[in-house]
Amino acid sequence: MNKFDCILFDLDGTLIDTTPLIIESFRHTFFNHFNIVKQDDELYEYLGIPLKKPFEKLYPDKVDILLNTYREYNLLKHDECVSIFLGIPQLLKECRRKGIKLGVVTSKRRDLAGRGMELFGLQSYMDVFIGYEDTTIHKPEGEPVLKAMKELGMADGSKVLYVGDSPYDILCARNAGVKSAAVTGWSYVPRNDLLACTPDYCIQTPVELLSYI
Repeated sequence: MNKFDCILFDLDGTLIDTTPLIIESFRHTFFNHFNIVKQDDELYEYLGIPLKKPFEKLYPDKVDILLNTYREYNLLKHDECVSIFLGIPQLLKECRRKGIKLGVVTSKRRDLAGRGMELFGLQSYMDVFIGYEDTTIHKPEGEPVLKAMKELGMADGSKVLYVGDSPYDILCARNAGVKSAAVTGWSYVPRNDLLACTPDYCIQTPVELLSYI
């Protein structure tokens, strides 16, 4: 018997490697508008949350133009810069073989998130897909995971696992009342930042997740 009936995944930085593109898109945006060169460690804190939040915090009067610049650059570079993490297809296939329901819960807009999923055939594994537009409250609150659970008919949070690469994912899982797994082995976020959120599991490789489900 499986320990979990449902496993939900963050997308960027968890299933597919978009982090270098995200970082470069932020860097391009800040440099293009303000001639500011931001370092990677300054930009990692923007991972895992809705795109507009950093712009609203830093430049509330320029949010729309900054979003447009970011999105244009990100879309231009997307397909050539995105890859899938080693072992993810095997993990998803084995979960499906075990009869586990699967889903993606991301803070990304549905159009671009869906494009990333289609590049690697991930949509064929998923029973539910929750993007930015599907909730009015976002990570680190629990609403996106709760929305996915409702669509799947999952009422028991103890049978649901949310897997992610940022502190916002771990906090989202906790706020939704489900278990959490941090992908410490391939997250760009410092390991200590993830551990500080006390995830239920830490995994070094995708296949390691199978030992917990």
